[in-house]
Amino acid sequence: MARSDYIFGKRNVSEILESSYNSEEEFPIQEIWIKSSPSKEIKDLLSRLPKSVKVNEVSISKLDQLSSGANHQGIVALRTLLHKGDRKSFEEHLETCKGPVLILDRIQDPGNLGNILRTAECFGVETILIPERESAGITPLVEKIASGALAYLKVFRVGNLAQVLEKLQKKGFWIASTSDKGEEDWSKLPPWEELAIIVGNEGEGAKRILLEKSDFVLRIPLHGHISSLNVTVATGIILDRLKNRA
Repeated sequence: MARSDYIFGKRNVSEILESSYNSEEEFPIQEIWIKSSPSKEIKDLLSRLPKSVKVNEVSISKLDQLSSGANHQGIVALRTLLHKGDRKSFEEHLETCKGPVLILDRIQDPGNLGNILRTAECFGVETILIPERESAGITPLVEKIASGALAYLKVFRVGNLAQVLEKLQKKGFWIASTSDKGEEDWSKLPPWEELAIIVGNEGEGAKRILLEKSDFVLRIPLHGHISSLNVTVATGIILDRLKNRA
């Protein structure tokens, strides 16, 4: 059964519209609320909607209420989620999944999660795995921070990441994780498309069992006095190094 969620922000709504044009699935937006006297940019968005979508002009306070006080930019939409992204649907997706797969181990800050999703999509990652526990969920705030990336990503919440790694390896994926005790030589890794990449928790890194099951454990070379990076910055560096290495 489909479920619903509120999304907000002009970029998010625009990206969902864009990604829906070539989709065979049901149009995902059910209803939209906009501020009175909307801007030209919002009017342009509305002109791209199917006639079946109900549009309501409301007060700013109503938009604040729908978006739980977040920066909605004058537009909130009720979006139907056509799948939950659970373990069963991931196993079905794995049959035709194209790499790389990005595995996020216990990313708990919504801001970090949203920015990582945005970064991953910019590098061409399509499949994201997050654990059911000890992780931020895909909330409207995360979707807003992701700036439309979720319109193009397939995100799955799974119960046991260690078991998932074994399934990925059986499908031909190589597991690459990062640790301050890893190797600095990134040149011997398999092609980008054959990788499943683990990014660990903001403070503790990836769980030990995930590192033990990894085929490669890598370290980002650092040259300053501070020995750690923000997890979003680290993810960007990891994806850039793996995708563009010589």
